[in-house]
Amino acid sequence: MKKHLPGIILTSIICCLLLTSPGSLSGQNGADRSGHANRSVADSIAHSLSEKIKIYPVPATSEITIENVENVTTIEVFDVTGNKCLYQVCDDQALVTIEVSQLKKGIHFIRFKSPQATIMKRFIKE
Repeated sequence: MKKHLPGIILTSIICCLLLTSPGSLSGQNGADRSGHANRSVADSIAHSLSEKIKIYPVPATSEITIENVENVTTIEVFDVTGNKCLYQVCDDQALVTIEVSQLKKGIHFIRFKSPQATIMKRFIKE
């Protein structure tokens, strides 16, 4: 029985802000805003983990290699509808190779779980 990943929502936000003084932010094209720029420790850890993990080749045909997963405990692969396709336990490995030839062509999502954070990345299977 396949398990579904509830509500996959991917967003991409590009934001270039510079903190010029307490409570004052300057953005691209001279746009200024007042307020607070807060980032939780959990967000920082997840962002750091997301930036560190590298997946290749993309698009993939038979296997994917994932680098920098030393702190990741499990890796799960989902199809675009949220069906769990693969599950792998990581044992403090820096590099993991996953066979993906059996997956359908299209977009797939990978969920990385660590004691500090859970992140999602995507790859394309040809």
